[in-house]
Amino acid sequence: MAGTGRAVSKIVKVGAKYGPQIWVASKALREPAKEAAQKVIASEKARKQAFDHAKSLSDGSILKVYEGDRSLWIVFSGDTAITVYPVSATPLPSLLRGADLTKRIRPTDQLTAKDRAKDAATSALRRGKPGAIN
Repeated sequence: MAGTGRAVSKIVKVGAKYGPQIWVASKALREPAKEAAQKVIASEKARKQAFDHAKSLSDGSILKVYEGDRSLWIVFSGDTAITVYPVSATPLPSLLRGADLTKRIRPTDQLTAKDRAKDAATSALRRGKPGAIN
């Protein structure tokens, strides 16, 4: 193969030059990546708990709200807010202030891939740095 030797040579040179910097950067970014993954897992676990709770209620539904960069799931019975998952010290009325109640999800609703992608994009935009404009 013509040019393969030149490509391998270039990769080795670049690796030798920037390899140590990449190693240091990967070590520095390991903890933030773990924290971000744990936040996503915790949010998914809270959503499942809220969803199971809403299934047990008559006319149950859930709504995703944000407290800073943390996503919370509020469980409703009819139009009354019952509880929040994961547990938050903030009172329910202040969590609901400014929330769009028409976006509540009922256990009978089937979410499409487009809905999940839109929710993931909204969550990703909220993961800005502290003090950043969201």
